[in-house]
Amino acid sequence: MNLKVYLDMKNKKIKIFLGAFLNYTNAQNINCLSLSNHLDQKKFTVYSLSVYFRPKVKSNAIIFNCLYPFKISSKLGLLWGILVCDIAYFPKHQSTPKWMLKIANFLGKKTFTTIEANMCDFSKERSMIKAFKGKRKMISYFKSFKNIFPITTYLRDNSKCGVNIDDRVLFLGVENCNFNPVVKQRLKNIIFIGTVEEAKGIHEYNELSKLYNNLNFHAIGDGPLKKTLENDINNRINFYGLLDNDKLDAILENIDLLILPSKAEGFPKVILEAASAGVPSIVYSDYGANEWILNNDSGFVVNTFEQIKESLDLLLKNQSEIKKRSINAIKLSKNYDWKYIIKDWEKIISSLS
Repeated sequence: MNLKVYLDMKNKKIKIFLGAFLNYTNAQNINCLSLSNHLDQKKFTVYSLSVYFRPKVKSNAIIFNCLYPFKISSKLGLLWGILVCDIAYFPKHQSTPKWMLKIANFLGKKTFTTIEANMCDFSKERSMIKAFKGKRKMISYFKSFKNIFPITTYLRDNSKCGVNIDDRVLFLGVENCNFNPVVKQRLKNIIFIGTVEEAKGIHEYNELSKLYNNLNFHAIGDGPLKKTLENDINNRINFYGLLDNDKLDAILENIDLLILPSKAEGFPKVILEAASAGVPSIVYSDYGANEWILNNDSGFVVNTFEQIKESLDLLLKNQSEIKKRSINAIKLSKNYDWKYIIKDWEKIISSLS
C-alpha cells in the first residue's frame, strides 16, 4: 500500500445518517439537529432528513427533504440515508420499520440506537412494550440493531429485559447557547412543558394551579386534554400551545420553576433546557432523576403529589431556596452542553466504524 492510499484511508470521513427530521419539533429530532451541528466536520459527513411542511433549520447535514405524500417520501428518505452512509443512527423506533433495518444490515451498514425510556416497565400507559404490542415483538425489533445505548445509567441498569443494551451510556445534551441564564430570586411563575395528556401528569399540574392562587401557572405543548382544560371555567393555566424551540428562551426568562409530574420518562430534555435558563425543576423519582438532580440541589426529586406541594411550600416560605437551586440548575446545564457531550458521541461512533 503506497503512502497516498494509506493517508486517504486514514483521513477518510465517517459518513453518518441521522434518521430523524431535523426541522420538526420533537425531542429526538432536536437532538439529531444538535448532533448534525456539533459532530466534527473534519471527521464526519452527516446526512439527515427534513419535512416539507416546516421551515428550514440551520444544519451542517446533507438533507433529504421529504415531500408530499409524506408516508412514501419519508421511507424513501430513510432508504437514501442507509445507501449513502457508513453508520446509521435511528432514534425513532415507531417510525423506523424493521424491514428498513434489515436492509441496512444486509448492506453491511453499522446501525445503532438509543433507549430513552424504561423498556421493561409495562405498567405505564405509554410503555415501549405496549407500543410494540408485546415483549416478543419489541425484542425482535431491537435484535436488528448492532448497538443499543442507554441515555442514563438508570436505564442501563433497569431496562434490559431481553434486549442487549450496551454498558456504555450516551448522554444527551442541551444547546446552552440558545438560552439566557437568569438566576431566579423568588417563586412566582411555574411552567409545564410537554404533551397535554394524562400520562404526562397534566391533571396533577391542573390541581396545583387551583391550590396555589398566589402563583401563576403556564403550559407549553398540545395534546388531547388541552381544549378540555382551556374550556374549564376554573382553569388557571395559561396555555401557549406548541412552540418552536427557538421561542422557548423568551418564555423561560420569566419562569421560576418547571414542574413535570410525569412518571414515565427517560431523561426529559425540557429539564436541561429549563436549567439552561436558570429554571430548576420538580420531577418524580420513577425514572432515576436523582442521577442528575443530585441531593435536590438543582430542583426536587419527589415520590408523591404531597411532596410536590411540600416542595412548593418550602420555596414560598424561604425565597433564598429558589435562588440556590436556580444557580445549581445553570451549573447542571453546563455539564450537559452539547459541545462537551459530543466528544463521547464521536468516540463511540468512531468505534463502530
